[in-house]
Amino acid sequence: MRKEELRHDAFRENIVKGVEYFNKNRAIVIKIFAVLILIVSGISYYKHLGGAKIESAGQLAGRAQNTFINGNLDEALVKFERVLDDYPKTPGATQSFVYLIGDAVKNNNIEEISKLLSENDGSIDDPVVLSAILKLRGDLALDNGDYSYALKYFKKAHSVASDNAVKYELNIAKVYMAQGNYSDALQTLESIIDNEEVGFNEKNTAEELLSFVRQKMSI
Repeated sequence: MRKEELRHDAFRENIVKGVEYFNKNRAIVIKIFAVLILIVSGISYYKHLGGAKIESAGQLAGRAQNTFINGNLDEALVKFERVLDDYPKTPGATQSFVYLIGDAVKNNNIEEISKLLSENDGSIDDPVVLSAILKLRGDLALDNGDYSYALKYFKKAHSVASDNAVKYELNIAKVYMAQGNYSDALQTLESIIDNEEVGFNEKNTAEELLSFVRQKMSI
């Protein structure tokens, strides 16, 4: 018998075995198919819900933004808070958080800033917003004299930043200076100055801080 005929017979044999198995275990096979259909349908349904949720959050945040731009600040802030509460972990919630935290910072409302940060800890995924949040946490810790936490948050902000991460290095250097750790401050500032990709403003700030650090180290 030729190889082609052997392959053909093996193929037919597998089909026959499959049909026989189905006939003997029809109830089990049908249940398995039913479960698979339910799983696929469930995944599709939840994906649809997720898409609808994101769309609704975006629309509401957009309306709140228009209200904010038109000068109706109180109404806009209430709408932003609603999006943040009802649609967490969506782009609309992130947008709302940015407006709310921006308003709190503008008004120097430390209590509201702390509240927003604590209630939304871990709910923001956007690297730009997340790094800004971590910097804000670092600023608050630095103002309170909690240098270890300030250093922790500034380093985290630097690690997650998608661009312009040098500004967080400047913050790190400032914490070292506040601690009196001029050796690490010197090393951090020199690395900023030696980086050819650093902009003029940041490099100029680093040089000013470096001059102060060297003066302190020479005393």
